[in-house]
Amino acid sequence: GSGGKLYFRGIRNLDATVEYALTNLGLGEATELVVTGSSAGGLSTYLHTDRIVAMVQTRASRLELTRAAPVVGYFLDHDNYNYDSYNYTTWMKYIYGMQNLTTGALLPSCLKSFPSEPHYCFMSPHMEKFIKTPFFVFNSKYDEWQMVNILQAPCYKNHQNACTDSEQKAVMQYGKDFMTQFDSVESDKGHGGFITSCVCHGCSWDSLTKSEASQETAMDAYLAWINGKTTGAGSFHIDQRGPNGDGTIKLSSCKPFP
Repeated sequence: GSGGKLYFRGIRNLDATVEYALTNLGLGEATELVVTGSSAGGLSTYLHTDRIVAMVQTRASRLELTRAAPVVGYFLDHDNYNYDSYNYTTWMKYIYGMQNLTTGALLPSCLKSFPSEPHYCFMSPHMEKFIKTPFFVFNSKYDEWQMVNILQAPCYKNHQNACTDSEQKAVMQYGKDFMTQFDSVESDKGHGGFITSCVCHGCSWDSLTKSEASQETAMDAYLAWINGKTTGAGSFHIDQRGPNGDGTIKLSSCKPFP
């Protein structure tokens, strides 16, 4: 009823889960730790990897390698197709206040840098630069969920058969804007990533390559990075093509364009 209190216990649940794994599942004996998650779990990977790593490091004396692999969690700070206030950034600002995200959920270094816009620390493109753990990004620059929920392109949001010329232009621009907001990740030599042009959210990472000529899949690229075989710019694999490889990618996981 009205006047009651609502409690969000995500951080406590996370801490309890890690503690249980350390105590009962042998995590304390780990030599390597990779934190990963997909979609909302991908965002959570950005938000909480350093917290998880810090907890495990205090108890796992043999731990030598700590990495993260966020999957389709790089959600842009971006206007929607109609340029109105019903957009993703507004939603994140609301959630920040509604869930009282001041209490341990977000990185203190990020909150210190955005005192007037603390909800930025709940958004991947703004907060990723404060993450200390090296990570490898799996994402589409034309992510299907973002086409529906962030860009809100009518042809994807309303499940129409084809995008209008105006909608196609907006989708193409979104891909360019994605890469602009991804610049800071690419500039960090410790990170890596595979950015596909497939319009997907549940992407086929074991099949996607960055070009028709390439035989290296996203998983191949990740394995090379985590095993130390690539560094710096060599760890980033960017599909430079338009949506669905300019029409050449025929995987069922890639939604049609236009």
